[in-house]
Amino acid sequence: MDSRTITTEQKPVIREILNIGIPSFLETLFTTFAGIIDSKMVSALGVTAISAVSVTNQPRLFIFSVFFALNTVTSSLVAKYFGKKDRETANRIFDHVMKLVLILSALLSILAVVLARPIMIAFANQKDTMEHSIIYFRIVMGGMIFNLVFMTINSALRGCGLTKLTFVSNVVSCLVNILCNYLFIEGHLGFPRLEYAGAAIATVTGNFAAMILTLVFANKKDLFVNIPYCLKQKYRMTKESLTEITQLAKSCVTDSLAMRLSLLFISGIVARIGSYQMAVYSVGMHLLNVNFALGTGLQTAGVALIGRSYGAEDKKMMKTYKNSLVRIGNITAVALALVIIAGGRWFFGFFSEDEKFIEMGTISCCIIGIITLAQTLKFVYSGYLQGIGAMKQVMVASIVAFAGVNLTTLAVFVLVLHSGIWGVWISSLLSQSVQAIILYIYVRKAEV
Repeated sequence: MDSRTITTEQKPVIREILNIGIPSFLETLFTTFAGIIDSKMVSALGVTAISAVSVTNQPRLFIFSVFFALNTVTSSLVAKYFGKKDRETANRIFDHVMKLVLILSALLSILAVVLARPIMIAFANQKDTMEHSIIYFRIVMGGMIFNLVFMTINSALRGCGLTKLTFVSNVVSCLVNILCNYLFIEGHLGFPRLEYAGAAIATVTGNFAAMILTLVFANKKDLFVNIPYCLKQKYRMTKESLTEITQLAKSCVTDSLAMRLSLLFISGIVARIGSYQMAVYSVGMHLLNVNFALGTGLQTAGVALIGRSYGAEDKKMMKTYKNSLVRIGNITAVALALVIIAGGRWFFGFFSEDEKFIEMGTISCCIIGIITLAQTLKFVYSGYLQGIGAMKQVMVASIVAFAGVNLTTLAVFVLVLHSGIWGVWISSLLSQSVQAIILYIYVRKAEV
């Protein structure tokens, strides 16, 4: 972790990282704040309403895991061929991934809607919020295709470094979501009061709006990857043409499924701490999502710039980008950690005036602040490895951290020691730290 003073030669590199990383950071940050506002609007139905909605996240993300893997591969390969200036191959990959997403999303959406009840029983089983969770889950998963199409297009744009476009599409999604929340949750301006169903409809509507916008972007012929180019080439999906995608996707899918499966069990354990502490945990996760936004920005810049340099076979620039990303990550993570710790009481007070709720949240912020440091470095090193196509190494680190450290320590802290939310936060800190260390070791080996 090089902490030397930034030199004059490195300033253009940092500027390039920021040009790609800042829009990506703002994109995820805006999405996070929209999620906070969303939770605030849902909390009008009661504190446990936050829990009813949040427990649907892990089952939903588990189903999305295959698509997250495909998106990671898309960004990595598009960045690689952008560096090689091979437009034809980049567009062929984009075309094939889009077709896979359309087919898989239709099938999995139907299964999720039909099996909503057993899914929620298996992975949450909070009796006081069960029916509300099922309603929310069914509606969101029924409209998942809108979300997945716009995510896939954005992954290709990120591979080209066009994060300003992905930022705009996500802002539109969030704004539409917030507006529809206002209209449908409690019923305003003549619209019906739909409560939990209204919150779900708002989410789907926001995703639909973003999908329309990204389709507009993807139809611009001057972009490195675009839909008109794919249609003109009339690509056909064959076993041979899918080889490069599947070779990288195997590790990504295994990583994503293993991580999500672990997180589902983790979510099931966390749900046992009770609706009250679960509400504190859910609000605290918004703060970690702010750090997630920071990490995602750095990771996106890493995948695009390191992947581009890897495609151009420029090892010197790869190392320069990595060192600059680490410096930026360390500085911003420390600053964010201090803000989270100092502002914890105010933040939790924004959601409830319950003093016990605020006190638990304030203490939680001290641990969350420390977690941000490890989580940021984890994203930086993941971005480097994904940029060079080292998906297997990322998979190993993820499985060890989540399936090994997080799941095991959480079970001990919560189920055996009954330490409640404090065990949840400590377990998260341990797993994030272990993952960052493993990824750092892999990066050092890749540089040799």
